[in-house]
Amino acid sequence: MSHSPRSPLLCASLCLPLLACFPAPQEGDTTGSPDATTGQPSSTSDTPTVPPPSTTTGDDPPPNPTSGPVGTTGGSSSSDDNGDAPPIIFDNGMIPEAPLIDDECGNVDFLFVIDNSGSMAGEQASLIANFPAFIDGIQTVLEQVDNYQVGIVTTDAYTYNVPGCNQLSSLVVQTGGADSSNMACGPYDEGNNYMTEADDLATSFSCAAQVGTVGSASERPMQAMVETVQRIEGDPGECNEGFIRDDALLVIVVITDEPDTNSLGTPMTWYDDVVAAKLGIPENVVVVSFINTPAGGCSGGVANNMAMFTDMWGDNGFQVPICVPDYAPYFDEAVALIDVACDNYVPPG
Repeated sequence: MSHSPRSPLLCASLCLPLLACFPAPQEGDTTGSPDATTGQPSSTSDTPTVPPPSTTTGDDPPPNPTSGPVGTTGGSSSSDDNGDAPPIIFDNGMIPEAPLIDDECGNVDFLFVIDNSGSMAGEQASLIANFPAFIDGIQTVLEQVDNYQVGIVTTDAYTYNVPGCNQLSSLVVQTGGADSSNMACGPYDEGNNYMTEADDLATSFSCAAQVGTVGSASERPMQAMVETVQRIEGDPGECNEGFIRDDALLVIVVITDEPDTNSLGTPMTWYDDVVAAKLGIPENVVVVSFINTPAGGCSGGVANNMAMFTDMWGDNGFQVPICVPDYAPYFDEAVALIDVACDNYVPPG
């Protein structure tokens, strides 16, 4: 069924008289606009709204995301021009800073293992005579170091020490017997059985390092070293409490004129034990051995096992012939070696 096309004509005949009742709007006149009573622009315009150009500069922070999970920018997930992922941005618009890692060599522990058997009077005297220059060199060169700990043990269970400190790895607090200082050297300035920078190190060291020559002829320097580093007596209230720190460079100085045929273990187990005690970081250990080296030309038995142990530390190991008349140039070399090791220090964890 078809419809008549009269409807449009009828509308035109009725609407035109009504339009004639309204005057034509003048230029700039908005009173005829249907929105004039609200004062708002029409929201039915067919003209698309163009956003203003961005005024963001390279110095402005990136905009906050308006959608998507925390940590995204709401835009493309592709990397920037350098191939790096975009920075994580939190809801407050701040980029988090990476946690600070203290990688400086701020602490150094010195462990001196001194042979106290009958032939060691001259070597002890040479060590004591050269220690002030050595520690001065350390304090001058290692400017970044804040704290030193210096401990001394002997190659046997030192009977002249204070009660409670008579094991193989006990730190020396008091000396006695022939060729010793025969003095109560500690507790030291901070109340511990090891010295610190708070002590007059030259004076305190000369007292404790002169341990005398009436010790056992069955020296055990490597076992004394291992047990000290393992903190066998390091629990609260024990002789070595507080000595050997996880966050310190460890410098081991061994001085003996005999080969070690009495300590438990081998050069490899000694090395492994020390590395384990330093949390698996061999870079944080320096070993200076005043021994009868294979090439040293000293009388007596050659300390092949201690030489092998020292060499295992690579550039951090240093052998000195114990029979040389002057230790000073070797201590100078040791200072330089310790300085490099401090620069290469690896923070634990």
